[in-house]
Amino acid sequence: MPGAAQEMDVPRVEKIKEGLNCMRMFKRRTVVWPAVLYVGPHEFKATLYDISLGGFRMKLDLPLATEAVVKVRIRDMQKMDARVVWHSSGFIGLEFIDEPDTIRRMLGEHAVGLD
Repeated sequence: MPGAAQEMDVPRVEKIKEGLNCMRMFKRRTVVWPAVLYVGPHEFKATLYDISLGGFRMKLDLPLATEAVVKVRIRDMQKMDARVVWHSSGFIGLEFIDEPDTIRRMLGEHAVGLD
């Protein structure tokens, strides 16, 4: 009975999601925003899929080295420094180098709800 097994897993999956959210330092929000990643003299157009005051996940099939320092321009905002945390299956996870208060100011109205 695949349906019954799936129904039993729903509460379990929700508990796992809840646990992961508790482990995060910052509230994360799903977005679909244009971005440009700057790696040295190279520019790569990308799309952000989620963001927090601590970092973001973007769609970009570029296997950058973990700990690589890059710059990113999100939407029409100023460039921000970030560090590569992971890359997998066409996505890259990056953390902001600046403090959360600085990121909040840089994001302006887009930071609403990220506290």
